[in-house]
Amino acid sequence: MKFGVAVRNKLTGAGLYVRAMQVSALLPALYIFVASGYPGLLRSANVLTFLFGLGCSLLPRGETLAVSSLYRATGSELWVYFALLCFALAFGLLADALLRSRTAGRPARLAFAALVTADLLLRLVPLRFNLAFGWPCAVLGFLGRGVCLALILLDLRAEKKAAEKKAE
Repeated sequence: MKFGVAVRNKLTGAGLYVRAMQVSALLPALYIFVASGYPGLLRSANVLTFLFGLGCSLLPRGETLAVSSLYRATGSELWVYFALLCFALAFGLLADALLRSRTAGRPARLAFAALVTADLLLRLVPLRFNLAFGWPCAVLGFLGRGVCLALILLDLRAEKKAAEKKAE
């Protein structure tokens, strides 16, 4: 792993952020997949229910609210399942193309940092949906998003240092 913007064939901080977003989208999908084959899972609190809550808490609030609206409109877990998987795939492909670009790498990181910062600020507002999965998931979701912001900012800082070093 190497921090920076114009890094080739290495995992950067922003690349790790993209992977974390994809994994957090897969956690609720895993629960939906397992629960469809074993409905008894829905009756008790277990590891998979915690992972579902954690995955939803790690996702951006906008996506979580969109998926919730989709579920309320359709009443089908299948739509939610495929929406989460499509988001993870589309976000990974788009972000990878943007982050590897020499011209769009820095603006993409700045945009991701701004979006994550806005999401963190939204999480601080005392709204009912911020605690939908309980305090532990809310705190872990906030910390996870904070780590993602730190990874993106470390990339930007490494790029700035490299530019200063190159200017000397």
